[in-house]
Amino acid sequence: MTNASISKRIGTILLLVGPTTSLAISPFSNFDPINLVKLLFVTSLAFSVLGLFVSSVKQFIGRLPKSVWYASGVFILWSLVAMIFSDAPLNQQFWGVFGRNTGFLTYFSLIMMLVGSALVQEKAFYRKLVEALVLTAIPMTVYAAIQVAGRDPIQWSVMAPFATLGNVNFSSAFFGLASVCSVVLFLEKRINVYLRVLILFMVVIDFLIVLETGSIQGFMIFIAGVGIAGYLWLRTKLKKRTYQVVYLGAGVIGFFFASLALGNIGPLARFVFSETVLYRFDYWVAGWNMTIRNPILGVGLDSYGDWYRELRGEVATLRTTPDRITNTAHNIYLDISASGGFPLLVCYLTLLALAARSSWLVMRRTKEFDPYFTAMFSAWLAYLIQAAISINQIGVGIWGWLFTGGLIGYEIATRNEPEISRHKRAESRRPSSPMPAASALIGILTFTLGFVLAFIPFSADAKFKDALQSNSLESMKKSVNGLGSTAYQYELALDLALKQNNESEAVLLTEGLLARYPRDFMAWQVRALLPSVPTDQRLAAQRRLLELDPFNNTLNRP
Repeated sequence: MTNASISKRIGTILLLVGPTTSLAISPFSNFDPINLVKLLFVTSLAFSVLGLFVSSVKQFIGRLPKSVWYASGVFILWSLVAMIFSDAPLNQQFWGVFGRNTGFLTYFSLIMMLVGSALVQEKAFYRKLVEALVLTAIPMTVYAAIQVAGRDPIQWSVMAPFATLGNVNFSSAFFGLASVCSVVLFLEKRINVYLRVLILFMVVIDFLIVLETGSIQGFMIFIAGVGIAGYLWLRTKLKKRTYQVVYLGAGVIGFFFASLALGNIGPLARFVFSETVLYRFDYWVAGWNMTIRNPILGVGLDSYGDWYRELRGEVATLRTTPDRITNTAHNIYLDISASGGFPLLVCYLTLLALAARSSWLVMRRTKEFDPYFTAMFSAWLAYLIQAAISINQIGVGIWGWLFTGGLIGYEIATRNEPEISRHKRAESRRPSSPMPAASALIGILTFTLGFVLAFIPFSADAKFKDALQSNSLESMKKSVNGLGSTAYQYELALDLALKQNNESEAVLLTEGLLARYPRDFMAWQVRALLPSVPTDQRLAAQRRLLELDPFNNTLNRP
């Protein structure tokens, strides 16, 4: 009973974390109004799950295969090893870079969510998890529609239908995932007909919003997800293998032509290919180069941007201008391998393989169409496809990690289903047992710990925003020297000193920036140009710039 009551609390937390993480924004308090508040929610709730798990670890440990524990544990352990032994700044690796925040704290929290989702093992929970994604799309759709209409009450730096995700590619991807689940649930006969019509209406609106974003990610996810769901429907409704083979053949051909289109080849190229696809190839090459150069430890968690200039190659440097840079590979698999080497990537792929194996076992023994499993599996696979061309944005990525654990848990929950159902009915007739006070206390304490850890950069960012609005160099200096600040904020303080022609402060800020972030390109540029810097140091800075960006034809050669 204790185990059941704690599982129920974990399930409640997991049903909250997806919607709150996707929807949370803080435009009135923070310089980064998107990522830090999402980090705050996902970390606080993930640490709650951790506390509840720890409070009853002996009962929970046997509920999952050892392979899940090993892959999850080694992922966390190797992240720590990479963070400690790589040369990247510790604070950057722990909290992540500005505008991304996919450092150790985020990945630790995502692993907790994956494990928690696998541990619940209640069919009703996984149904609610799918419904939670669809329900989250309702306020997201309303807000994006307001943005499309030009009625957004928040004065963002860019006006576009990015909803609460900060970028049209992310909102497009989210609407694609939600639409996959919505279309599949439309087939659920037990759902009220009026509700099904409402679901279909929302899918149409989301399609129009995705069109407005100009991003193909939503369409790509939707086509892939619905295509997978269609096959699962076909195999249960039409028993003839001929239909299944024809359907799969058409899917393989479509996938083949879509892959060719990424290289501007074939009939789909005019729909898929664009200049930004070429840029993504550049980012992927750089991520791969980081991985093979540092195959064991990587370059450090969320530190791709520190090495991009050096390892992007000559073609990428000169394709447009040398100042076209990025701090992510735009490919989650390469981001992970660049961050922590092949060991970290293998752990992640192992977790995905375990979810895929669980899904296969469910499909083998399922004779009837299961819309909730189909929705979760189809959206999950579509997310993995999207992950090959996009970023692990916390508000979108949370669903991918929840569904990864969810597929593992769903397979366990549906083993020997008749016997399990009888057990559940007997258990439901018993009076519900409250969660032990010790477990509740541990959960509260770990929630507080997670909140404090995530609040440090959140608070530092809020202080920086106040300092930036005051246009006070002294205030900005004070804010960027605090715990939780980022290299980008430091660069903005340095930029203000340069604009104010305050060379003495610019020198001090440059030295402080290089002490914290030795590979910061802007800091080396400033050191190479400031007249008050000794000649030998300026020449050394020019040489360092060439090391950091070897094919940059705009740099001076000393």
